Amino acid sequence: MLKKNNFLTILEWSFCLYVAGMMILFGAGKYQQFDHSVNEKFKGMKIMWDFYSYSKPFVITLGLFEILGAVLLIVPKTRIIGCLFLTSLLTNVILQDYFYDVPAIFGAITLQLIVFFILWLNRVPVMNGIKAFTQVSKGINPGNQIKQIIYIALCTLLIFVIMFYLVTFLLNAFLL
Repeated sequence: MLKKNNFLTILEWSFCLYVAGMMILFGAGKYQQFDHSVNEKFKGMKIMWDFYSYSKPFVITLGLFEILGAVLLIVPKTRIIGCLFLTSLLTNVILQDYFYDVPAIFGAITLQLIVFFILWLNRVPVMNGIKAFTQVSKGINPGNQIKQIIYIALCTLLIFVIMFYLVTFLLNAFLL
């Protein structure tokens, strides 16, 4: 007889393998997916396809991210990170599919719902992670906490400015 824990484990693995397999297919197919041979009746979809078709390196990068998310999902120790990573990708896909009238939206929504279910199956470690991340350290006075927050905000701003100028420099160097 199949116990509840065994059933949930089998269900979780089945869902993980399904989502991972689909994301690997989508990721690996990105190179071939975006070309200019889209049916004219989907005007919004054609605009999106033309946009993505402009830059093969961008499309390949998206494909690699989808494959990375799938691999993170398959490995039990990185499963939660994989779910969060795939959620960021799938949210983008769902929004683009919705706003550009791409009929594949239902597939993306289905994958996202399955990812949410996998997170629900792992709700205890997810909640423990959220608690650990948001837990205020005891013994630190509020003045030091404010200094830490200001320090983190300034470091974040500095990293953002450096990355912005670095990306701008690289784009100008390679595009001009």
